[in-house]
Amino acid sequence: MMQPSRKRKVSSCIPCYTRKQKCNRQYPCNHCTRRRRPEDCAYYPSEDTQPPSNPLLQTRNRHNEYDQRSPQNRNVNLFSFDTISELENMRSPTCSAMPSSLTDVFGYSEDSQSNTIALVRMVDRWDGEDQNRNRQAPSSQYDSEIHQSLDKIPDRPILDFLVKYFVREVNWMDQLVHLPWILDEYQRWRIVETPSSLFEIEFAVLILRICSYTSEYLPSPSCTIERIRDISLADIRHSCDEAANSLAEICLRLNPKGSLLRVQHLVFVGLKAKCQGFMKDFRDALRSAIEVAQRIGADQDVSPDISDMSELEKETRRRIFCNLYIWDSYLSRQLDRIPTIPSGIEPENMPRMHLGSDINEAHGLEEFTERILQVRLANFWRSMGPTLGSTYDMILAQERYESFCGNFLTTLPLAFALQPNKQWDERLPMLAKQREILFISIFESLCYNFRPAILLDASHLPEYKQILLSLQRKALAVAALNVLQGVSRLHSLIGGSQTRYTGIIQPTFEAAVLLVSLCMDQSFLGDVENRSSRITKMDPLSAGMVNLTWADCMDAIRDALKLLKMLSEVSNMADVGAQSLGKLIGKVAKKPTSASRMENPSKPDDGAFSQIGGGSAEIHLPEYSESDPAVSLAEIASMAAFDVDMNINWDALASNI
Repeated sequence: MMQPSRKRKVSSCIPCYTRKQKCNRQYPCNHCTRRRRPEDCAYYPSEDTQPPSNPLLQTRNRHNEYDQRSPQNRNVNLFSFDTISELENMRSPTCSAMPSSLTDVFGYSEDSQSNTIALVRMVDRWDGEDQNRNRQAPSSQYDSEIHQSLDKIPDRPILDFLVKYFVREVNWMDQLVHLPWILDEYQRWRIVETPSSLFEIEFAVLILRICSYTSEYLPSPSCTIERIRDISLADIRHSCDEAANSLAEICLRLNPKGSLLRVQHLVFVGLKAKCQGFMKDFRDALRSAIEVAQRIGADQDVSPDISDMSELEKETRRRIFCNLYIWDSYLSRQLDRIPTIPSGIEPENMPRMHLGSDINEAHGLEEFTERILQVRLANFWRSMGPTLGSTYDMILAQERYESFCGNFLTTLPLAFALQPNKQWDERLPMLAKQREILFISIFESLCYNFRPAILLDASHLPEYKQILLSLQRKALAVAALNVLQGVSRLHSLIGGSQTRYTGIIQPTFEAAVLLVSLCMDQSFLGDVENRSSRITKMDPLSAGMVNLTWADCMDAIRDALKLLKMLSEVSNMADVGAQSLGKLIGKVAKKPTSASRMENPSKPDDGAFSQIGGGSAEIHLPEYSESDPAVSLAEIASMAAFDVDMNINWDALASNI
């Protein structure tokens, strides 16, 4: 006798059950949220299918999995980093709430196209459990905490001014955000009184991090203010950090996994720490950002199953991860550390879209071209560079250099070549600066290739290897001098005055230390003939070795010290570097400097490399207290274009706030 079949329990909400979609049984559920119809999300009121219990209680229980303690700030300059970094690493699950989703229990990433969750998705047509979490409204239990954090945010006119300054004067350095998108979102966000979604809270954190970071570059030669609406820059920075820390903590509790916005605002925390001279904190913040990026799948091509992601968002993911990869590779080379990102970026994960201005015959140049070339540079040294901890092999180092000349330098676009075509500089005002950034990176990487030659004991080597080692030390000196020349040109392009920009400070100190190490041995130049037995098609170091003298190196070291001393008035990193370099110079034996100057085709256009640190102007730091209506944002969108006139009277603009 057949038993009557048990009626299947319906646990999905009514809309999902009707459409035969897999419901995550939340309120509102994932599909109702995606359809932007949370009011339609309802459950059958039967004994067999009760709707979820109080959603506020569910949310509270889920949040109890995480330790919500706020760490004490050990330093007023670092509190913006410590809170986020420690919150990112202090998760401790408790027995009060157990994870129930596949991604939480097994640690899968729903963006994967090859692991077990990809198979589950294929069989079950599962489309991701957390894709729309950022667009869901936060629980009302956080309303009070959110409003308290929002009350700490500086007045909108202050934020408007800092955002505008970021767009025109700061973003070109790192290219971490796509300006048209962020400006469009900013104009929407600034008129919202209370955030209605996690996305809006995360976006508020990003804007506050950007404003705090931007304030580190004020005052400047183009904007000599130190107060806005009678509020000091330090107080503005503190308010931005305090509000951002509180909101970031809420975001972490609402969505432990993270989002692309979180990747960005974590990086800005690190960039600010680096600007203040805390490179270790920058490294830690970068590691946290990379971990979030990997959790959300930004390190791989977007799954075709995520059909609701726009092409612009996909491209933004690629560009952000490119920046993470560049910084991670740079720190790995400079600090002799294992990179956090284990492998290079594959071609399919590289940026694909042209988002800049259309310029005739510019061969695809845009503001992100320099970053793409930096990725190629990092990829080369990842694939060809020495293994961390390995013994220096001068033969392999020479082969790497020749491969670099033949396979990388010869493929650079004309606008970024070592002897560049400058015909597009007037149309692309940031191109000259970005060219110098890449120039510095190229010669820093060559310093990385030959740097161990300084520490190698040549006494036990055969004669031919002693000759090769001497050549490589001279090549290292030429590379270091080229770094300092690139720094000199870049410093001149950004105004030639005080700055906290670490792209000026760190290369200056490291190249100068290399030269000091070489000059400790006055005979390092030797009497070796200045040519290699193997000539490559492009050899930027051999030409500089022809007339290189000990005096050239010492003069460059002294000029580097002048620059660091000038920048030490505003930068802790420059101050520490200047003190250390000054002590090292005192240990170098004195020697007459009547030798001829090094002739280098890439020296600064003004002709005098020795002017690298000279002529520092005194910066005027006025106060101003006008409290007129807010700065209009109508013209900001037009500013985002890469080819607009860059001359703005910032002091006059600030006086209108």
